[in-house]
Amino acid sequence: MMEWIGERPLIDNSRLTMTLGADGRAYGNAGCNHWFAPYTLNDHTISFGAVGKTRKMCAPALMEQEQRFIKAISSVQRWDISPIEQLRLWPAQGKPLRFWLEDS
Repeated sequence: MMEWIGERPLIDNSRLTMTLGADGRAYGNAGCNHWFAPYTLNDHTISFGAVGKTRKMCAPALMEQEQRFIKAISSVQRWDISPIEQLRLWPAQGKPLRFWLEDS
C-alpha cells in the first residue's frame, strides 16, 4: 500500500495499491480508479508502459492525487528497499513513491 507520492503523503483514508504480476503487468487502485500498465523489471531498474485506468469520478482532491500518482508511476526508473523496508520507486528526478508491503 502506498504511503507517499514524492514529497506529499496520501490523503487520509485514501488507498493506493500496486501489484506487480509475474506476467509483466502491474495493477492496483489509484485512490479512486483501478489502474494497470505493463512493466519491465531488471536488477534495480523498473519502468512502466502506458498507464490505463477506469473512469470513475471522485472528490476533486482524490482525482488530483490520482493524477499525481499516474504521472509519477509513468516516470519511475529504478527501485530499492529502504532501511525501514519500504519499496521505493524512484523517478528520474525528485522523491520516490513509497509503498508498504501488505499482509496477505
